[in-house]
Amino acid sequence: MNERLFGTLATGEAVHLYTLTNGSATLTVTSYGARVVSFVTYGRDIVGGFDTLEGYVADDSHQGSTIGRVANRIEDASFTMDGAIYMLPDNDGGSCLHGGEGFDTQVWETKDASDDSVTFCYYSEDGEDGFPSGLAVTAKYTLSGSDLLIEYSATPEGKTPIALTNHTYFNLDGIGGDIAEHTVKLFADRYTAVNSNLIPTGERPWVDGTVYDLRGGRKIGEVLENGFWGYDNYFHLTPREWLDYRGKMLSLAAEISAGELSMRVFTDRGGIQFYTGNFLGTGPAFKGGVSQVRHGAMCLEAGEEPNAPRRGEGFFEAGETYTHTTLYSVTKK
Repeated sequence: MNERLFGTLATGEAVHLYTLTNGSATLTVTSYGARVVSFVTYGRDIVGGFDTLEGYVADDSHQGSTIGRVANRIEDASFTMDGAIYMLPDNDGGSCLHGGEGFDTQVWETKDASDDSVTFCYYSEDGEDGFPSGLAVTAKYTLSGSDLLIEYSATPEGKTPIALTNHTYFNLDGIGGDIAEHTVKLFADRYTAVNSNLIPTGERPWVDGTVYDLRGGRKIGEVLENGFWGYDNYFHLTPREWLDYRGKMLSLAAEISAGELSMRVFTDRGGIQFYTGNFLGTGPAFKGGVSQVRHGAMCLEAGEEPNAPRRGEGFFEAGETYTHTTLYSVTKK
């Protein structure tokens, strides 16, 4: 494990990089947002990100980051809990997206760093971004061969909603082009219908006969050629295969393939937000000066259905621990 200074924020807070290396892959993560900076395997870096801390501060696409306290969108930037209304930051046209200012703009403490893993921790104050109760959060990244394992845990001091995810952008061909040649399988029989503001309508249609049926695999470029804007949808997983990974039972959520590489995604969550980088293209250049392009990478954000607090879901009591495990496993064809 190699540790080095990544930079210093305007607040004076120092931010560090941690690099894990084995015979198959190299993973670099940072304490700024407890995020993935690079994931190099089979000779290429397959995730988006920036060469400098300033790039992450300037960008708003949440590259590689830990998202919380509640990932995705909350309608009207508010929710009701036990009769009280909690107002959140409106940062998405009337909604609260990814927790407001969010965990990804915070400097996390490094709790532990070893040859194969790094664990970050963060304490979210009562009232931060409008959410009630203090919350102790940990994010652990483990590199094993070409497997990237992400484990989250969060324990509140009082009742509060919790829904964490990771927002890493993947391109198995290497960042620089688009994902048109990527074939995506998502093992989900239903998806969450949304309105024009990407807020759930309450309907969870079957995917059969729609562009959302990815169970047999679809090439992204072929879907986009038909005038489809791109995916930014939550899919309800229908487990067909399970993996006992170090004692944790994870279901197969997705299979991605492009060029020489394939990636399987396993998780203990009930669904996954699939996002095809529809809004990429306006931020700072990626690592190596590579320009951002629309549909230049995809996110596979395992987690809870959007807008859960508005439905009275996803609340945890004092001392009740939320846990979340997702595995990204890369192989060469």
